[in-house]
Amino acid sequence: MSWTYRHRKMLVIAAILIGILLLVSAAIFHLMRQAEQQQEHQEVIAHYERQIEQLTATKEESLQTVWTVARTIPAGDQIEPEDVTAMTLPTALVSPEMIVKEEEAVGKHAKVELRPGMPLLASVLYEGNPIAKDVRTQEFQIIQLPSHLGKAQYIDVRINFPTGEDFVVLAKKQVLDREGTVIWLEMNETDLLLTSSAIIDAYLQGARLYAVPYIEPGLQEAATATYPANPMVLDLLEQNPNLVEQVSTELARQQRERLESNLNEMSEADKMRVMYGNVTVQQQLMNERAATQQSNAAQQMPQPPSFPEQDDQESVQGEDEQPPSSVPVVVEEESPEATLPDPPPASEPESETDPDYSEIFNQ
Repeated sequence: MSWTYRHRKMLVIAAILIGILLLVSAAIFHLMRQAEQQQEHQEVIAHYERQIEQLTATKEESLQTVWTVARTIPAGDQIEPEDVTAMTLPTALVSPEMIVKEEEAVGKHAKVELRPGMPLLASVLYEGNPIAKDVRTQEFQIIQLPSHLGKAQYIDVRINFPTGEDFVVLAKKQVLDREGTVIWLEMNETDLLLTSSAIIDAYLQGARLYAVPYIEPGLQEAATATYPANPMVLDLLEQNPNLVEQVSTELARQQRERLESNLNEMSEADKMRVMYGNVTVQQQLMNERAATQQSNAAQQMPQPPSFPEQDDQESVQGEDEQPPSSVPVVVEEESPEATLPDPPPASEPESETDPDYSEIFNQ
């Protein structure tokens, strides 16, 4: 009986031990499985987080910040820092003209009315003062330009009269473009009228329009226009409805009277010397003296006989002993104003029959 009891006792103990082992094994298996599930869960979370980050980065890359106005800005008004606000658009919809930096919009003026929600474009903004209603772009070809003058440079347009008087017609104008001897300038109504008067003076009075560039336009202030226009243009300046600002013409009228008085006191020969140079005037005076000499010789010479042309020229050479080029053949003695040949060389002595031209030439 004692053996049976001991045998049963051992079986119970073995069963208990086996149960404990099974429980421990199950617990260990459960813990291992739970650890694996947690690891898999963490991997899944990390994977989705990486996908979210990638999608967020892609979204941010596909969007770009542009600027618009926070309130309605009328045309001509200046944009202040509180007037702009940022907005995002897909990169594919952002054009190169859109404003992407705040400083590109602040301080500029609106060309047209700007409304909230509309992306700001560089083409609807401008710097500087508001554009007046009478400003236009004008092309000029009569102005003498410096050889080194280029686009975007600033110039004064001046007019020089034969009397030596020199005036500023246009002050500190930017060259919008240049092609050879042609330039384009931005002009208002006053500039157009003054330039029109100066062009007429250039044709009628022998004046010269020329351009003088600024050395440092950022540091140099604009010159003052001093050109006195003709009285008819001054009348237009007082009554023109297209002018933005009224112009006082009293001083200009006084200057114009002095200018015209000086021009009237100047002789035509002196004007020609200034306009065409001293050499041209001398050549003209020599041509006139030579024409007078040949006219006098033609009047004093008898009519030649009717011989062949070659014999006639030899006869004239034998009688007068002069080269055929200096004495023309005159058919009618009553027409001394007939066409004369080319003048003789400049070394020919002056004629005593034309003292007026000789005196002008010696001056």
